[in-house]
Amino acid sequence: MTDHYKRRREQEGMLEEDRLTTLHDDLLISILSFLSIKQRVALSAVCARFRLLLPSVPRLDTFRLDVGRRNQELTFPRALIRQCRIVFRDVDDLPNPLEQLLVDDLVEAGVQDLTLETSGKGWLYVGCRENGGFFSIKSLRSLFLDSIQVSKYADRRPLSPLGCAFLTSLKMKFSVISDDFLRNLFASCPFLETLQLIRCYALEHGMNKLSFHSSSIKHLIIFEIQTLSSTITIDVCAPQLESLIVPVVATLLIEAPKVRNASFLLSLEPPADPAAALMKLFRASFRRRASWLSLNSSKIPNILAAGDGIYQVISPKYREYAMIFKLDFNFKDQSSTTILTELLKKCNECNTEFDIHVDPTRMQSSTETAKGDQHLLHGSIGLDLINLQMMMPKRRFERFLSDQKKMKKFKDTGLEMLRRRTSKEQFMDILASQDSLFKVSSNIDNCIEMKI
Repeated sequence: MTDHYKRRREQEGMLEEDRLTTLHDDLLISILSFLSIKQRVALSAVCARFRLLLPSVPRLDTFRLDVGRRNQELTFPRALIRQCRIVFRDVDDLPNPLEQLLVDDLVEAGVQDLTLETSGKGWLYVGCRENGGFFSIKSLRSLFLDSIQVSKYADRRPLSPLGCAFLTSLKMKFSVISDDFLRNLFASCPFLETLQLIRCYALEHGMNKLSFHSSSIKHLIIFEIQTLSSTITIDVCAPQLESLIVPVVATLLIEAPKVRNASFLLSLEPPADPAAALMKLFRASFRRRASWLSLNSSKIPNILAAGDGIYQVISPKYREYAMIFKLDFNFKDQSSTTILTELLKKCNECNTEFDIHVDPTRMQSSTETAKGDQHLLHGSIGLDLINLQMMMPKRRFERFLSDQKKMKKFKDTGLEMLRRRTSKEQFMDILASQDSLFKVSSNIDNCIEMKI
């Protein structure tokens, strides 16, 4: 009976004619063109022939859409779009119907890299809870928000997971953030590797903590977060972290076992005489929000070089009026770690607290306050030289190079620092080596490079 049933099914199957797959390619492509992009991609998964015809689906590498108050109709091309940039002009708030229309079109296009940008002053508010808004696009891999506020994090309703579960990169510039949003982001996006917060604003004025706990994050930049409390705590726990740039705030809690190197970035304003500024670097305390810490798992990037992205976001007032120092440290060298620890203590008028776990070092603040007349380099015996870069305003730099007395005083100050952290034999060996301890930078404008 079973065999009879099988023969009957086979006979019925032979009588059924597969009219769709027997059509000519041109006719079949014409029929498929009436389907949406999303339906065509889904259909290609059920038939090998449809899959061969999939390349005929229109594709765009990039697409830009300008949205303004007078837009009568927003038209997306019927094509797969890899990169999309939407610029909102003179739009204070995005109505839900318009936002949903844009989201639907982006879902249809299968966009992977999305930029949302506001051209005017202030922020554009976009939704994040009802239907997920722009964060519900499952195809997203990269998202850049410029002057955008995720509006639905101002209330205390339960958070729902974000829909862009495969997001790997998020950059927010001149945008508004909240600790709730960050926690939901890390919980919803298990593949997120890159997060950049550039000159953003805290949703709640006086917010006293920002947490970055993620098992996937590899690259994290936190630069100039405004409206934070003077006692702000930044808490980073990222076992896969490879690079980090963070302001030295009141309290730093960092756990990054892959990190090997560090850079300390300091802005002195107004700038002093170069030699006096160099001495001040190791003697005086530093005001709030004047210093940054960079951690790296491999080679230390040159974050002052014009080609590096972080240089582009340093406030123009720092580049044009302040004297910027950058010192590079190796955590495997105890002398370097000691100096970095003391520099961190001097931040925020010697009130900085920190607990930094990196391989193979742990740095902690102590209850003792660094004394203003204590030379941090005195008594150190490490052999690893510290790379120091000092960038000055253009006019001051030109005057400095033309003044031989000031240049000699500056060099002598650097040599004195080197002498204090080495033995007599080590100091003489370093002077006898072929390496130059002082030079004008070849890849950074208005910059002197030293080894101390």
